[in-house]
Amino acid sequence: MDLFLVSAVIIVGLIFTYTNGFHDTANAIATVVGTKVLTPRQAIMLAAVTNLIGSFFGIAVAKTISSGLVESSFVTQGVLICVLISAIFWNLLTWWYGLPSSSTHALVGSLIGGALAAAVSFQAIKPLTDKDGRPVTAWSAIKWSETKTKNDPKLTDPEPGIVEQLGDKIKVPGTHTVTVGDRKVRLVVFAGRVKQVIEVPKTEKSGVLNKVVVPMITSPMAGFFGGLIVMGLLYLLLRSWKPVTVNQLFGKLQLVSSAYMGFSHGMNDATKCMGIITLALVAGTNAGLFENIPYALSFLHTPEGANPLHLGLGDRIELMLPTWLQFGYMPGPVDAKSQAVPDWVVIICALTMAAGTAAGGWRIIRTLGHKMVKLQPVHGFAAETTAATVLAVTGSLGMPVSTTHAITTSIMGVGCAKRFSALKFRLVERIVWAWVLTIPATSIVAFVMVWLCFAVGLLHPPK
Repeated sequence: MDLFLVSAVIIVGLIFTYTNGFHDTANAIATVVGTKVLTPRQAIMLAAVTNLIGSFFGIAVAKTISSGLVESSFVTQGVLICVLISAIFWNLLTWWYGLPSSSTHALVGSLIGGALAAAVSFQAIKPLTDKDGRPVTAWSAIKWSETKTKNDPKLTDPEPGIVEQLGDKIKVPGTHTVTVGDRKVRLVVFAGRVKQVIEVPKTEKSGVLNKVVVPMITSPMAGFFGGLIVMGLLYLLLRSWKPVTVNQLFGKLQLVSSAYMGFSHGMNDATKCMGIITLALVAGTNAGLFENIPYALSFLHTPEGANPLHLGLGDRIELMLPTWLQFGYMPGPVDAKSQAVPDWVVIICALTMAAGTAAGGWRIIRTLGHKMVKLQPVHGFAAETTAATVLAVTGSLGMPVSTTHAITTSIMGVGCAKRFSALKFRLVERIVWAWVLTIPATSIVAFVMVWLCFAVGLLHPPK
């Protein structure tokens, strides 16, 4: 690996994020444009700001993408570039036809296909073995399903006498470790508040089956039935209201639901490429590529691990708010073994996604906001609130769920609450086929690209 490959990963990663803006951010603002509450330009500005803020508050999805689906030993910088190009190709293809396919699943499918092709190529050069020396197949490159028991850190009120151990550190926000007797205790300090970290055993299911396939089925169902139920309740509550009053009220409320949708989208989707770029930077730093570069480029130097006293951008935003607006907010404890995402990576990925929306998102907005079902502000509010909640929950669990699936099925559910004939089923059928084909198609494209690159000598196994 050299400096060129690291730079290529960053550039191609940002291009993918840009094309992601064609799809997922457009999906996030499609309903507010379709109901004419905001103009496309106003909606894009709202999406840019809320995506930026949302991306500061969650990196669980980035961790799943970077380490929870495939064996990292097969994902070299060159393989990563092929994976991103494959996902970009699918994004552009489906954008051209105005189909709201999933950028998330395009990246996941490409990652699976690329890792599998790398394993096949490695196998052809040297037979694969496990840590005990037993032969294994190329399929082992994919983490299909895993169940692990690990300690999950929780915050609780500190034990008596522990807070005093902090001394002057109580003025320094972050995760501190103090010695109490013969044990080490971690404390989280934030805005003068102190919480103790306790480790609770937790069984976690990971891998492609648990983090991708199951959510790929359940999240659209949650979106559809959630939209159906929320819209049904609104019909029941508003049945005696005048249409003019309903439109006026929900025209204002949809601004809130659109902001919520943008925030959840940033929390879930904008972090995908952050993890990939951060991995490239860490690998470059460990290889010593950034030791003799000009000072202006020193921000590329990204040491492995995290500084427990380094607050994320979202935490720093909270810290700037008055205490009464913080609502007792406490950041999660920082594990020094986990990898921190540099602030500049967070900002540039979020801004790039917003730029993609401004450049080409109108095709997808037109499909969701106008063609699939006729929307009024109350329908947009129900669809956005439902989809945003699905994204917020799955994003916090580290599930790379499709924003496209969430908002599209929510719109379907809202339309069916009105009447089933309100949906244009021929268009829905095209969208569903785009969903079904995304992971297999991108897996095949990435597999062929990586295999060919190894075959002609453009890529090589790590030494």
